[in-house]
Amino acid sequence: MKKPASLRAALVAALPELARDPERLLVFIDAGGLQSTYAPGLSFEAAYTLNLIITDFASDPLVVWLAILIWLRVNQPELLDNIDKRQTGVQFEADILDHDKVDLSIKLQLTERVIVKDLGGGKLNITIADEPRPEAHLVAGHWSIYLRDQLITEWDVPPA
Repeated sequence: MKKPASLRAALVAALPELARDPERLLVFIDAGGLQSTYAPGLSFEAAYTLNLIITDFASDPLVVWLAILIWLRVNQPELLDNIDKRQTGVQFEADILDHDKVDLSIKLQLTERVIVKDLGGGKLNITIADEPRPEAHLVAGHWSIYLRDQLITEWDVPPA
């Protein structure tokens, strides 16, 4: 699976706290399943809950939500486009530790299409399919995020 590593890299790039201390971002895959049919071919879809835990976060969580939404536009756009998936596709909990730190738990309902091609002679080639590319709106190579007119963070989005 490539989406967990991709989201981890995006959050570390977007959030200076995690860039300095990336081990505070924990990534788990919960409740995964495979969906396939008995049709010719062995391609399938993996569906799972990605659970991100950010510990001792001292910045405003709004920056985390924004970084995740930007990542979702490219990597799981139906969580934003589909009204039914919007209701449960992104959820979070926060433990407020003191006046300036929280532990965040963010759960995302993700899928990855796995293409299995028969090369003949008992050989199979496995690739994880990229998501269809979004329209040109809000897809930038460089992001600068301001909160209350103050620059909070900026990062470059690596090409897909």
